[in-house]
Amino acid sequence: MSERAEIYQRLRERIEQLPVIDCHEHTVGPQGAQENREPLACLMPGYVQSDLAAVVYPGWPEGNFWNILNDQDVPTEEKWPLFEPIWRQTEHTAYARVTKRVLRDVYGEEELTLAALQRIRERLLNLRDPQVYGQVLDQAGVRCRLVNIWIDLKKYVAGEYQIYERDRFMIPLPGFHDLRSWQQVWDLTQIMGQTVTNLDDYVECCREMFGRMKERGAVGFKDQSAYNRTLAYDNATRSEAEALFNRFMADPRAGLGWPEAKPLSDYLFHHFMDMAAELELPVQIHTGHMAGIRNEISKTNAVHLIPLLELHRNVRFDLFHGNWPYMGEYLYLGKNYPNVHLDLCWLHIIDPVYGKNLLSEGLGTVPHGKIHAYGGDYGDAILHAVAHLGIARDVVAAALAEQVEWRWIDEAQALQIAADWLFNNPNEFFNLGFERVAV
Repeated sequence: MSERAEIYQRLRERIEQLPVIDCHEHTVGPQGAQENREPLACLMPGYVQSDLAAVVYPGWPEGNFWNILNDQDVPTEEKWPLFEPIWRQTEHTAYARVTKRVLRDVYGEEELTLAALQRIRERLLNLRDPQVYGQVLDQAGVRCRLVNIWIDLKKYVAGEYQIYERDRFMIPLPGFHDLRSWQQVWDLTQIMGQTVTNLDDYVECCREMFGRMKERGAVGFKDQSAYNRTLAYDNATRSEAEALFNRFMADPRAGLGWPEAKPLSDYLFHHFMDMAAELELPVQIHTGHMAGIRNEISKTNAVHLIPLLELHRNVRFDLFHGNWPYMGEYLYLGKNYPNVHLDLCWLHIIDPVYGKNLLSEGLGTVPHGKIHAYGGDYGDAILHAVAHLGIARDVVAAALAEQVEWRWIDEAQALQIAADWLFNNPNEFFNLGFERVAV
């Protein structure tokens, strides 16, 4: 066994025991957990379907493939002939590796076959049982999760919605600044029971609302507008924004298109960054790769955010997903901007080699206290989020083993860095209040 492999094995065993802050999930807790009745539907939620979709091309004789795959009332035996040829072209991606790990670690099966699916059919976990759900998280060492979920905000603001005990709420920003119609403004301001007629009143309503959300336990903002727009937020004038706002407020049947609505969105986003500074709440921003297929990637490069980072130096930004595939720009931002932290949520199952290289290279370029190493970024597929955590631990161990072999750090330092990346850094950045882990 090579020196690096031996170092990796020792580090990996110790890293398995470290507690973790999960920096990004889309789950509401046991009540929203995936229902487990049919094995393939249970094993194939989320991102792996993007890789399957990259194989299923127009004309493929799959019939209504996606509805069949996700329908828990369709027998596994009926799904398998449609699914297997696509799976065999897909099974070595990191998304697929998550499925394989759930199959192996939870159900004891080494290979995805029809026989294996039939064997586990009667043993599927009931994750809607709070005790089972909690045990899964306890065994994985997940102390806390930062959740971006779409709940009844009116009830949350009023203190009538209880977030799952292990989770901390992130305020969802996109809908508040991507305004296109009177109806949107009405719906949003009704969260506070207010009626507004002008832009200034809308901004103040949002300020009051976000402050109330912090009082209810929110620990930051989350914005994934990169799916729908460029990350280049121009410094639009109030007059530009007000003219657009007034257009649809004066006529509830009017609406804005894109990029027509961009100055209003930009203006509001800058105001919300000011509110983030006032409330001392960090801001998570989606950068890089997007879920699904046929997305336009150039608009999501984090380098577009430079003017925003310069203007809002008193706002702490948590930039997501390793900015895949733009690693150089991402490391540059972390190195050059004191208010930027780098969040590798989702990254380790987008591209684990990229993740390893980013962490290894990043150790020499970015202060290691600015890196948050893990976020599952799944919905209610908790087993898949935990399997992703296993892959993230592999990647962290591989990156640190490389640096130990090069004599850049020693093993004791490597283990403390791992604890910082996985727990201490996000714990302190988001003011979560847990005791620091020293190893």
